[in-house]
Parts: sequence; C-alpha cells; structure tokens
Amino acid sequence: MKMKIVLLTMISLFFLMMVDGCSKEDTTLADTSHLGIPFFIKVQENKSFIPFNLNNKSSDSIFSLSFKKVNYDYRCPLSTCYLCYGSTAQIQVLLTHQNIQSTINLTIIGCQEEYECNDNLYYRKDTLGYRICLLRLDPYPTGTTVNFKNYTAKINISKL
Repeated sequence: MKMKIVLLTMISLFFLMMVDGCSKEDTTLADTSHLGIPFFIKVQENKSFIPFNLNNKSSDSIFSLSFKKVNYDYRCPLSTCYLCYGSTAQIQVLLTHQNIQSTINLTIIGCQEEYECNDNLYYRKDTLGYRICLLRLDPYPTGTTVNFKNYTAKINISKL
C-alpha cells in the first residue's frame, strides 16, 4: 500500500512539473519547428525555428522566416491548364539567421496543386546554409481574383 502511495505521489509531482514547464513561454519564439518538416505560413506571418538534425539529435542556432508578400499569381485554373503556358506564382520570404537577412523570391509552377522538394524543379532556393522549397500556394486560382493577404504557403526548409 505504501508503495502505491509513493508511486502516485511521484507521478503527481511529475505531472505538476510538466504543467509548470508548459506554462512558461519563451517570448522570443513565435513558433518552433524542426528542419525537413513542411509547414504552412500565411502572408505577413513570422515563424521562428530551432533547426534539429534527426541524424545526430543536435540543435543549431535559431532562425526565422517571414512570408512578406505574393509578388504575383499568374497560375491558370486547373480546369484550363492544358491551354496555359507560363503558369506561375511568386512569393517573397525573408530568412534571418545569425542576424543576417536574406530576401528570397520563390516561384512555383501552376497546373499542379503541390510539389515535393527535389533537385529537378526551380522552385527552391539555397541561402545562408539552408534550402527553402515552396511546395504549395493556396488558394489555387479558380478564375476569380484572390486578395494577396489571403494566401498561405507550404514551405519546407532543410540544412545544406
């Protein structure tokens, strides 16, 4: 019986410490993520990252990405892609790493809803030791005008 009480007390203390640890927030980070995991970001949104290498379980310094704006969206609606050449969209992001900023324009080809980050397409950029890929840009045009403030990008960042 004493063993059960001791065990319950230890479990209770553990959960109290977990709750206390969860309530403390680091105000310097808006959001944290690990490298290689695609994420969504809205226009004018900032995300901070703690790079994490799954191979050696070590972390790198913190960096941030801001989705500044949609430069243009000339993608054809999916229903008319067979007639459309030059169907692309371009966004501007700002990467900040170790107090160095790099403004990057990422272009995505239309007529496909989502891409994978590979070496065969040009919608990726390498800068400041990272590869940034634009995988998706929503909403996909349907023929009506979209307010540029309503866009969301799916991005993947990996360390070079």
